[in-house]
Amino acid sequence: MNILYYTSGVTGSGRIVQGISICNGLKRKGVDCKYSILHNSRMGVLAEHAGVDHLEIPFEDEIRLSPDHYADSELYRAIISFKPDVLLVDISWFMIHSFIDNLPCKKIFLSRQLPERVFTVPLPEGPVVFNPDNYDFLVKTEPFDAPFDMIPVNPIIIRDRTEILSRHEALAELGMDGSKQVCMFAFNGNPGDFDRIKKTYSYLEDEGYTMIYTTNYAGGLFPAVDYFNAVDLLICGAGYNSFWEAVYFEKDAVFVPIPTRFEDQFKRVNDNSGYSFDDNGADQLAEMIRNL
Repeated sequence: MNILYYTSGVTGSGRIVQGISICNGLKRKGVDCKYSILHNSRMGVLAEHAGVDHLEIPFEDEIRLSPDHYADSELYRAIISFKPDVLLVDISWFMIHSFIDNLPCKKIFLSRQLPERVFTVPLPEGPVVFNPDNYDFLVKTEPFDAPFDMIPVNPIIIRDRTEILSRHEALAELGMDGSKQVCMFAFNGNPGDFDRIKKTYSYLEDEGYTMIYTTNYAGGLFPAVDYFNAVDLLICGAGYNSFWEAVYFEKDAVFVPIPTRFEDQFKRVNDNSGYSFDDNGADQLAEMIRNL
């Protein structure tokens, strides 16, 4: 089975991480497949670090991907050459809207919390509107009020709880002896967020914490969850992966929401305080794919 995960993922690292997480879920569930991530992200190095096949292509505009021109686009050619049996489309439905009906494969749309406006794209010649009938399954990967009927799965997490380092192993990897409390400051939002927000929490060093500063923009710890058992306090953004990793691994965390183009991080924190889950959504999605 050929499985292709497509995401634009132009900013941040979150969507690449989700693609890696899905691959890990497929492996845990023993799904026999060839899997690859197709993306427009600068964070493909994370996929390489995780041993996941990926292909970065240039971001293309609405003219290049229009009904008259899509056949010559990098995106269309890449999808066709992979010959997917299953195409996972993460959020960026509008990029393949012109040719999705021409793809002879199963199509699964993945959506985290999104405002309804994302499902209509205004163009000079008229709006492009999301059509649920273009997909075999619509899957929401966190709790939110979706504008369509969607199959819910738990948040998709890069590791299971049993797969990360023990406290002893994590402390040893970090070169620490555990004599002081450890605070991890992990921020992977937009470029510049890390340095700007880091200043706000620098006082914790004077409060007796041993600080770990990490960001995917500067070759930081990846995946950071591997070291969570050594961490007493986590300070992170409220993007999809950061928030749900903290929830899944039951970390004492301070979330720092920031405005983004699509999701509402403030809403994610407010709506999901006290939420908990045990089954990794990556495994649930893998089961769904295996049963296609």
